[in-house]
Amino acid sequence: MLHRERVEAAIARRQPDRPPKGEIMIDPDFLALYEPGYTDKFSTALRVLDDFDLDIVSEDLPRPAPRQIGTSERGLPVYEDCWGVHYEYAQDSLHYIDFLVPEPAAATAFEFPDPAIYRADNLARWKRETERCVFAIVGGTFDNLVPLMGFDALMFWAIEAPEALSTLAWKAARFNAALAEVAAAGGADVILVADDIAYNNGTFVSPAVMRAAFFPPMQWLVNEVHRRTNRPCFLHSDGNLNAVLDDIVACGFDGLQSLQPSAGMDIRRIKQAYGSQLCLMGNIDLDYLLPRGTPAEIDAHVRALARDLAPGGGWILSSCN
Repeated sequence: MLHRERVEAAIARRQPDRPPKGEIMIDPDFLALYEPGYTDKFSTALRVLDDFDLDIVSEDLPRPAPRQIGTSERGLPVYEDCWGVHYEYAQDSLHYIDFLVPEPAAATAFEFPDPAIYRADNLARWKRETERCVFAIVGGTFDNLVPLMGFDALMFWAIEAPEALSTLAWKAARFNAALAEVAAAGGADVILVADDIAYNNGTFVSPAVMRAAFFPPMQWLVNEVHRRTNRPCFLHSDGNLNAVLDDIVACGFDGLQSLQPSAGMDIRRIKQAYGSQLCLMGNIDLDYLLPRGTPAEIDAHVRALARDLAPGGGWILSSCN
């Protein structure tokens, strides 16, 4: 089977010739270690995919680069991105400032940018020059809100102003549905909705708030991806999703990526319960196994997963988060 055919078979829960393999990101730092001084990201990433025999490449849609607009009180450069979000970098982490939606009353007036400023040239090149299955990463209805008001405010609003979050979540859904169209036109084979809705103990906000404010526009988004692009749609979220797995299935997703074992995600149980509805991707531990485990431990773990999960398709070998 070609790479793309192998992934398509697994998603459709048909038996491929072997389990497909892929990651949702290849870190630029890894590329720099793999090929020091590389100048063409595509060529270096393709070398990694070839050397590791990976079937999937995942890419964001490039957007206009941020511009520096000043200096913070700490003497750090302040940038503005194409959404109008202001932030600074400190110790390799991003800090949002001057939020676009500083209070719930501002939710109605806020609009996401024109999706036409995003490009899919990178997706088109992967589709044109390789046989990889191209996953295009778009946002969802929860995580896209964090830059608008900050994580702390989002947590408070979930209790004090859930209707404002619902308003923004619907706007995020419409924006990301349009991005999915751009991605599909550029050559994406799968749309991956990257939306971290959970941490190790459960969802960031209660399942009740998820069902009131975030899952209805999420279901609409998935339906629109299917209707507008005719592409499978996966959800990526780290964390413990056990309390909302029924909701994720009800949204209409074709696959679920991450399945973080250190957050209580038992992939064998999940495949038994939901394997007829979801293709599962991930579950190779990044807390201990991959960074600290021995080659023998990793080999035994992967072989056990393949033995239990590969039959009948519906599983893609991948690290969790």
